[in-house]
Amino acid sequence: MKGLAALIRLNKWTLEEKRRALASLQGLRADLVRQGKDLEAEVVREQQQARNDAHGAWAYSEYAKLVIARRAKLARSVVECDKRIDDARDEVASAWRELRKYELAEEREQARLALEAAKIERQELDEIALTQNRLKRAQQQEP
Repeated sequence: MKGLAALIRLNKWTLEEKRRALASLQGLRADLVRQGKDLEAEVVREQQQARNDAHGAWAYSEYAKLVIARRAKLARSVVECDKRIDDARDEVASAWRELRKYELAEEREQARLALEAAKIERQELDEIALTQNRLKRAQQQEP
């Protein structure tokens, strides 16, 4: 029983670590998406500035090439992050199943111990009843 409690504690810790890792990856993905939105807003600002400034229009072509590369890199990063998130979700599910297996084993052990204690209590009560019955018969047989 003591070993089972230690396994449960260890698996709870493992599950929490995996959940934290998943949350970290989800935060990273949200940050990448935010960077993409920020980039798009920056592109709109740069386009407006290029329209208003003749010199800016000449520099915009180089900027556009960099933005295309940065968009592609962000998109690849989001896809990679999604894969890592899927893997992390699988690990969390696996860790949860492992923890649940030990929790169920502990519940079964607790139920077995409760049944055993109830059986012992019944036997003790039966013994008390038999003893009282014998004493009662012995008192009735005495003249």
